[in-house]
Amino acid sequence: MDTLLDKDNSKDNPKNFIDHIIRIAIEQAAVSIVITDKDGDIQYVNPAFESITGYTFGEVIGGNPRILKSGLTTDDVFDNLWETISSGRPWKGELINRRKDGSIYYEEARISPIIDENGEITNYLGVKQDITTQKYLEEKLRQTSIRDPLTNAYNRGYVFERLYQSIEQYKREKEDFVVAILDIDHFKIVNDTFGHQAGDYVLREFCEILMSSIRSYDTLGRYGGEEFIILFHDSDKDRVHEIMERILDSIRKYKFRYEDEEISITFSCGISNAFEFSHKDITVKDLIDLADIRLYKAKDAGRNMIVID
Repeated sequence: MDTLLDKDNSKDNPKNFIDHIIRIAIEQAAVSIVITDKDGDIQYVNPAFESITGYTFGEVIGGNPRILKSGLTTDDVFDNLWETISSGRPWKGELINRRKDGSIYYEEARISPIIDENGEITNYLGVKQDITTQKYLEEKLRQTSIRDPLTNAYNRGYVFERLYQSIEQYKREKEDFVVAILDIDHFKIVNDTFGHQAGDYVLREFCEILMSSIRSYDTLGRYGGEEFIILFHDSDKDRVHEIMERILDSIRKYKFRYEDEEISITFSCGISNAFEFSHKDITVKDLIDLADIRLYKAKDAGRNMIVID
């Protein structure tokens, strides 16, 4: 049986043999390989590139890799990429690209300049690996670590992390934000009357109502037990008061149906906002304590209400 070493007169032409092996390796590589000229126009892509991106060899030759841009990779990344490789140094990083069918994929990219004997850049070589599955699993693991397992709201630790970030932004840009702490009124009665499974059901449904009633970029967390906390970004206390009154009114009218039972609840809420504190001295504890004080004012005044002062 012939071997690769027997082909192409390898004993007499070792360079031809090496070139032959390199061509086969590039064609059969599991990673995407792209070669461009010094202006960035594509001169070669391997079959893995076609498989990963959905674009054929003929569709991309002479074109530019920007056809893969999704708009999700920041301009800073591309600026750094070109600054690095145009200076003759290799670049390594992650890109978020778009396939021909419009789907998003993540890739780990290594892009190196090809330099001739005169020290001039003639081409660029990109070797890229699809890491979409890895990114998905990492994000799933991250979400598990920052979510409350019962309600799928964020956990207390993550909310506090976002609060610290909001305070830093408030100190820099004086952008107001609001903290609302909610407590379901007499929740022990729900558990005692209908059972803990019914209580868990109410907590999950209540959380769903809250999530659907706030903006996607606000942060809802389970503060503990039947308490929840909402961080309203770039908002003010009066606007949040209106939102919370609408939510409370809808909760008053809503019937939580668990098996054959109908369960009604209300909640109490205390609200504080960043503008009530000096941007130099504000702390997470200040905001939480003030919202908590107002929550207990609502409870002391008969519950089923919102206090903002």
